[in-house]
Amino acid sequence: MGNAVQRLCPRRFGGSPEAREPFRDSEAGAPGMSTSRERVPVNTVQLVVSSIGPGAYHSSVVVNGEEYSFSDGGIQTAPGFASHTAMAEQQGKENKPQVIDFGKSHYSGSSLRAKIERYFLPGTYDLLRKNCNSFSDVALFYLVHKRMDGKYRSMEKLGSSFSGLVQGFSGGKYTPNPKAADFDIEQVIKEIDPEKVWSTPGHATGGAVLTDPGAMREARLAALSRADGSAA
Repeated sequence: MGNAVQRLCPRRFGGSPEAREPFRDSEAGAPGMSTSRERVPVNTVQLVVSSIGPGAYHSSVVVNGEEYSFSDGGIQTAPGFASHTAMAEQQGKENKPQVIDFGKSHYSGSSLRAKIERYFLPGTYDLLRKNCNSFSDVALFYLVHKRMDGKYRSMEKLGSSFSGLVQGFSGGKYTPNPKAADFDIEQVIKEIDPEKVWSTPGHATGGAVLTDPGAMREARLAALSRADGSAA
């Protein structure tokens, strides 16, 4: 029989005993160990960008053909590149957007929305401080752990430093949105980081600060073992 204990997995039950495939303990693996059954990313991610003026861009993120973009109404979803089509029609010109492939993600579009919607609520849009490109940058980081090319956010970087100047040059057309005043994209990136669980500082018994991920994991496992022992 060997050391591996065999048991029948209910998920594999077919109509006949011959169709039943044994599930081995060795296949299951231990927490933190890689196995042949690791989850494979299957969600296609694309960044879509349209030029709307010198140094100015409109962007959105497409997951499995569904577009996610940000406007004053909050996060919007639509099939294809709907927001870019609407933008081109608004400007009265044909503007073919650039589509950039970002590979595959473990996370779906609905997971993306659920994770970051609280940062991009309706009424919090700001042309310079918190716009469609801010959203796309955050969305890409959550989905594939990559950032948007800085050249697409050059206007925002300039405007955030000289918003008063931009307001004056715009003839009053741009007014800062007070609801976006506290938006900090780098802080949002830190908060939504899927890998931050082992990268944030932890504390061992006695108050010593641990910063090494391996040391933090060992300390937490030791704490769990002590808790199990006291419960027994």
